[in-house]
Amino acid sequence: MDLVRTTVLLLHPALATALLFWIWRQYSWRKQSFELKGDERAMALSKHEKNGDRLIWASAGVILIAFASRAIVALRDDEDLLSSLVPGSLHGYMGPVGFALLYILARMGRKAREARLEGRQFRHIATKHGRAADLIVVLVFIHAFLGFLYIFAIL
Repeated sequence: MDLVRTTVLLLHPALATALLFWIWRQYSWRKQSFELKGDERAMALSKHEKNGDRLIWASAGVILIAFASRAIVALRDDEDLLSSLVPGSLHGYMGPVGFALLYILARMGRKAREARLEGRQFRHIATKHGRAADLIVVLVFIHAFLGFLYIFAIL
């Protein structure tokens, strides 16, 4: 077993696991939002909004690392670089699709924030944002499980 190949391939799952915990923590805001009051809630909301923007960048990074690791392995194994970058599993296809959904979720959150700051009604936007987060969290865990299974196929 090639140590470099294994390390490169396991970099994505390791970072994705950390991202999974971050997504879960970000998602737990819904429960916190009902428990916190006043300035404490305002500070937590601000932190939630900043973390949402950072989460988008971190997700993009983890996805790029997945593609980079596949490219490195293809070059080391003398495989066709372009064909190795095309996802060959449901897990691979779900990554970019999930990122697009996560980006849409973040846009919904920004729209809710803008409406709140402008003094407009924002509750319906925030509710949609929360429901979309419910769906995305389920899809993230399905994606993680498929990734766990995929590790055995590529190692």
